[in-house]
Amino acid sequence: MTQAALDRVAEVARSWEAACRSRDNARIVAHLAEDAVVWYNFQPGVEHSRSAYLGLLEASAKSFANRRYKDVRVHLHPGGFVEQATLEGDTAKGVIETPFLLVATVEGDRITRIAEYFDTTVLQAAGLANAYTGGA
Repeated sequence: MTQAALDRVAEVARSWEAACRSRDNARIVAHLAEDAVVWYNFQPGVEHSRSAYLGLLEASAKSFANRRYKDVRVHLHPGGFVEQATLEGDTAKGVIETPFLLVATVEGDRITRIAEYFDTTVLQAAGLANAYTGGA
């Protein structure tokens, strides 16, 4: 990977992180290519479109509010970046924390694929399983 390509991936990753911290779901989704797909470990047979991902973010914000990121580590690689962190938020059952891993594929200046892995035992215990699956 050339330094220019790595710099481009780093810029996308920095911008993505800033968007996530802003809690502005439209800003987050703006990082995705029009034909991007988002996959979650708790829905292994489903790939969400960009618009479906926005819907999932909006739904989850209602039951998992004031999302905060802790212990964030971002690792660049030739095809994108990997983010490891703990997501903390306010729920009806109080503040919860769930570790997660996000693998983003970057082409040009857009993310074309996201694979997210959450600790589903934490989500289920907090009653958040439906918040992230759109009720499925």
